[in-house]
Amino acid sequence: MLSLSEKLLLLGLNDEKGSVVFSASGALPYGLAGALILELYLLEKIDFRDQKVKVINSGKTDNDLLNEVLALLSSSSKRRDTKHWVQKVTSKVKKIQERLAHQLVAKKVLSKQEHSFMWLINYNRYPTDDEQPEKDVRSHVKDVVLRRKEANLEDVALVSLIKACELINEVFDKSERDKAKKRIESMSKNLKIGAAISQTMEELMAAIMIAIIAATVVPTTITLLCSSERLYES
Repeated sequence: MLSLSEKLLLLGLNDEKGSVVFSASGALPYGLAGALILELYLLEKIDFRDQKVKVINSGKTDNDLLNEVLALLSSSSKRRDTKHWVQKVTSKVKKIQERLAHQLVAKKVLSKQEHSFMWLINYNRYPTDDEQPEKDVRSHVKDVVLRRKEANLEDVALVSLIKACELINEVFDKSERDKAKKRIESMSKNLKIGAAISQTMEELMAAIMIAIIAATVVPTTITLLCSSERLYES
């Protein structure tokens, strides 16, 4: 079973190179932060009221990365908006992409390859080891978007994150993209389509998507130059 953030990372990686596809290089770090926040909401660890995030259960989950995000959210003496937390999680929780990739290596979905640049900088790439999990994710997303299969909360969240992270062209074939973009646009305007989403969940998802888009106004070149993990395409 893959988590929301693991699914998003899988879709954002080049299967052969094991690096993040260029189109998603700017948005994906923020998208993964947003996915982790959504996971905490689905686990009933946080609530969202008046555009602010509130921790309602600080008890640990069975995932170290989620626990670190939850601890960060719990550390604030006052409630903050989603934009603040998406940016804070991205900057304060170290090596989110690398740690999610390690989780997928442990599940035998990805493999780890060690590389070096000019014999000075060591970095890792994570090519696909088992193609089936990602194929299943892609197939299910296409069923939800193109064939209007009934969606659950996580499905709708993943589709929204695919759009925010500029991954539509990576997930859908060229012949499917126009239809997919129209359908996803419709789903974005009415998040209740295909899933019983509460108003709170709808507002949280919308706020996270806005936060991701706002954060990626900074040129992706900065992200590429500053990444020590070198998970990006070259």
